[in-house]
Amino acid sequence: MKYFLAQSKAFVAVICLVILFSCQTENEPDNKILSSDFIDGVLFLNHRDDGFAIQIQTSTPAKFFPSASKNTFDIDESGEDFLELSPGLYWIDVAWANGIPVRETIPVYITKNKEEAIQTVSALKKMKTENGGYVIVLRHANASVGEDIVTSPLPQWWKSCDSNVARQLSELGKNNAKKIGNALKKLSVPVSATISSEFCRAVQTFENMALGLNIAQDKRLNHENESNKLVMWEDAFQVIKDNPKNDGIVVLVGHYNMYAQNPYRTSIRPFNQSDGFLMKRLPSGELNFIGSIPMHMWDIFL
Repeated sequence: MKYFLAQSKAFVAVICLVILFSCQTENEPDNKILSSDFIDGVLFLNHRDDGFAIQIQTSTPAKFFPSASKNTFDIDESGEDFLELSPGLYWIDVAWANGIPVRETIPVYITKNKEEAIQTVSALKKMKTENGGYVIVLRHANASVGEDIVTSPLPQWWKSCDSNVARQLSELGKNNAKKIGNALKKLSVPVSATISSEFCRAVQTFENMALGLNIAQDKRLNHENESNKLVMWEDAFQVIKDNPKNDGIVVLVGHYNMYAQNPYRTSIRPFNQSDGFLMKRLPSGELNFIGSIPMHMWDIFL
């Protein structure tokens, strides 16, 4: 009898806890950012040289503040303001009035190509499972150590990793390459092929990304100091077409001359070292441009 009563009491206690939890869950407010520009956890804003408005709508009352620890900007607590900022990635804090959560930080991506930025971020976030035909094209990471000695008597001097012969990655470049590699790993992007120019700084970009793959080298991706081709985007696109991969992502690392006269240069400008762009190979073999991947975009995923 005592056993039966003890079991009954335990059962009643469990039922009460379930009911209590259910009531709390039902009554718990649903904190959401409702702005149509808030997509995939990022607030996208179109940049204008003369300034632009921000207006953040929420499902429950909230206040907005500059981020306490990341690249940020001043914003009115209401979430409505007029901004004069350069394109880039910023962060702001959201403090929910109900304290659930107490405070969270959201990325604000300011860009001159809002639709392309949205589709690029979306594609990168989905690449774990939706990756067929995608190709990430990168300019090598920051390389300010040494200079290219085009008159060097050393055969194939451009392959040298000696800063007295050819420019090499700086510490910033190494760190940026590691950041790109870490972002790809965090996103579980299935990289299936890595193709580099023959220049040491391009190969080193892949080495610091640490993707664990053999690095193929293709001279069609070389810098103009070796190839004497000021315009080579067509060669870069041909490298993509010559390396079809239907299962996994192909990553290319080349140089600035992939930018010259590139039909998508307006979108990928200014194409600094460590910047890139995303392409997709169609079943026909033709390539579609998805959008640019400036270095700061990778911070969204880390």
